[in-house]
Amino acid sequence: MFDEVVLDWFCLINSKGIGPKTFWSMMRKFGTAKESLKHVATSFSRDKAKKILHSMNCGIILANEPIFPRSLRRSSSCPPILFYKGDKSILSKRRIAIIGARNASIAGKSIAKSLALNLANDFAIISGLAKGIDTAAHQGSLERLENKATISVLPFGFDNIYPKENLQLYEKIAKNALVLTETPNRYINDQGAFLARNRIIALLAEAIVVIEAAAKSGTMTTAQMALDLGCDVLVVPGSPLDPRYFGSNLLIKNGATLIQNHFDVLDALIRGQETQRPLPMVDKEQKETCAAIGDSSSKILSMLSEVPVSIDEIAVNANMNIKDLLCVISELELMGKVVKHSMNEVVLMRK
Repeated sequence: MFDEVVLDWFCLINSKGIGPKTFWSMMRKFGTAKESLKHVATSFSRDKAKKILHSMNCGIILANEPIFPRSLRRSSSCPPILFYKGDKSILSKRRIAIIGARNASIAGKSIAKSLALNLANDFAIISGLAKGIDTAAHQGSLERLENKATISVLPFGFDNIYPKENLQLYEKIAKNALVLTETPNRYINDQGAFLARNRIIALLAEAIVVIEAAAKSGTMTTAQMALDLGCDVLVVPGSPLDPRYFGSNLLIKNGATLIQNHFDVLDALIRGQETQRPLPMVDKEQKETCAAIGDSSSKILSMLSEVPVSIDEIAVNANMNIKDLLCVISELELMGKVVKHSMNEVVLMRK
């Protein structure tokens, strides 16, 4: 049996004309996925949903669950559901993506494997199971089996592993680490799925390492997504005569960090943390205010659900000023009761 909420979410996101942005828009408007489905012209069949979910034989994570990566919630196109095989606790680790050319050189694959092998001591290595650099990154991180240190993000469902020659690699990752997809089984190949997969990689990663990226490639698209999100982009340089490095060298020229080994990656991340602006100090008056309004926590919790609600809307309904409300929400977030969603919204943490 599947959780009724899971079925409602699945049916809504798979209904005709509904993508992630529309999904969240309808959830804000109608309150729940069940209610939203009443306003969909052609809703997805619950019987069909049950059959597909049963065929997938996988774990399911909704976007309002504690284990769901907070970094994914930064996007207005946050996937409502992630399907997984393997150990979902890996999502709690720090994460670095390693991506690059499918037609990678021997040297490029060697670099990717070495970086993944050495970084997997401290990070989960994310990639997309593609040929070339992705494959080498997964293979390198799998050598650290005791750390369960790789995450593969798929463009399609578990019934359509791409490329087919990586089926054994997929099975090894599913058994020893973690495989993720937002796409259910029985869906036809769609080029847009690769772009959607790349956005998840960019959102999941603390930093992205680029090895052998052509000027016009999926790797460059993912790197640009990462830059737009404020994610560190670290690039291995290459010969200006090799077209596989045209994009890579352009990224460096435009300000990306040049790296040559895993020590450079670690150094770049440390420097990135040191240059982050410090969090504002909480003065005595703010602390007293927080203590005085502690009783408001239950009131705020009673207003929240699985649907993201804006801070402004909560303030109006709770008859609180923004300053006091933010204090309560911060306390609830520290307690693991709520999470902040994209666009300055708050959602109740699903147990």
